[in-house]
Amino acid sequence: MIYIAHKTLAAIKQAIEADQGASYRKLLRETMPTAEDAYKEDVFPFRSHLGASRIGAECARELWYEFRWATRAKHSDGMLRLFNRGHLEEPRFVAMLGAAGIKVHQFTEQGKQYQIALYGGHFGGSLDGVAERIPERESPVLCEMKTHNAASFAKLAGRNWNSYFAEPDKHPFQGEGVRSSKFRHYVQMQMYMRAYRLDFGLYLAVCKDDDALYAELVGIDEAISDAFSNRAREIIFATEPPARIKNDPTWYQCRFCNQAPVCYGKKQAERNCRTCEHSKPTPDGAWHCMSGDFDLNKQMQLDGCSLYQLRKL
Repeated sequence: MIYIAHKTLAAIKQAIEADQGASYRKLLRETMPTAEDAYKEDVFPFRSHLGASRIGAECARELWYEFRWATRAKHSDGMLRLFNRGHLEEPRFVAMLGAAGIKVHQFTEQGKQYQIALYGGHFGGSLDGVAERIPERESPVLCEMKTHNAASFAKLAGRNWNSYFAEPDKHPFQGEGVRSSKFRHYVQMQMYMRAYRLDFGLYLAVCKDDDALYAELVGIDEAISDAFSNRAREIIFATEPPARIKNDPTWYQCRFCNQAPVCYGKKQAERNCRTCEHSKPTPDGAWHCMSGDFDLNKQMQLDGCSLYQLRKL
């Protein structure tokens, strides 16, 4: 069952139209500088942990290669700007909700994003926020905020979304909802809700083509959170890559996978400690060199050493 958050969407619409966006713009001035990911200058080429935003991806082998730093990501300028836009949309969502009288908690007393960490920190992620007293729920709910292109938004919300949103009694909902159309986002929400013991999450989406808004209330799914928590553990501590999703380099998912050249033996993996036979992740969140018998910090992992030996990939 898909639960559209009609009341939340209506509250946003009413609030912005009431003063023609004045309150929204005022709040946006406050929230925009908090989008740290949009402004960061960190150029470290790899993510140090397996991310909750990625654990729902279909191919476990791809995730294993990512966690083991097999391929250095290189994105086009357009893709990098798209990533940045996604980060910049978060304060817009927070300002919209704030204009509607909904408080969103994004940061701890120390000014850090709320986060989750499992397996010593080898697996984790950062929450977009927790909303307090949305119209549909009195108890706090997770907030997950995403951008979509027109095709993706139509799959999520239905091609008749604007008509349905305006008159839901006259038009059937034709979308697939977040679980079917963006399972990775659904899993990400489940991991966060489980960690913070939240029964519901509010999935907010905006279409980048026309700024249409979508909001869905997602309930906790313990079977999914358990399954993907276990999947994260298996990937993190696996000494060899999992099986391919399809043993065919022409398969559409393989053709568009950044890890495919290493996966199919056409390119050697990056030289660093994580692709070395002598390294292993430890349960306390560290990486250990078995040859030298010492723990490796992040920069050491990237640099490698003269004892490097490429592991079986």
